[in-house]
Amino acid sequence: MATNLELFNAHQEDVRRRADSLARAVFILAGGTLTLSITIFTGEKASGLNLDHLYALKVSWWALFLSIVFLVLALTTIIARDYAFGERWRRQLSGEEVDASGCPTFVDVIIWGLSVVGLLSFLLGLLGQAYVASNLL
Repeated sequence: MATNLELFNAHQEDVRRRADSLARAVFILAGGTLTLSITIFTGEKASGLNLDHLYALKVSWWALFLSIVFLVLALTTIIARDYAFGERWRRQLSGEEVDASGCPTFVDVIIWGLSVVGLLSFLLGLLGQAYVASNLL
């Protein structure tokens, strides 16, 4: 039978896998949408857009770009946090008195903040794209 620590570690691994999958999906969708939209709407179709549509496109492009930036920053912060934790754990295993409890810290608040802003930016970007596309039909 698995110990509580093993169950906790399995749970954390599953959460990290899901977060990685979500981030990957956002990167692919945001990057693809951004590239395709810029390619389409900076060509001949741009002349048929009114100011509302142009403004919505610009906002959505920036939102999609910022979603990528914020999620990259969140993942980088996660890697830095986990590396620092691993180093504290290594020092603790060497006999030093170091806190390697892994309890949530201020860094976790930063990670959540970056992640939430990244996801909201992504949703705003997709909403802007959908608004423009649906108004062009």
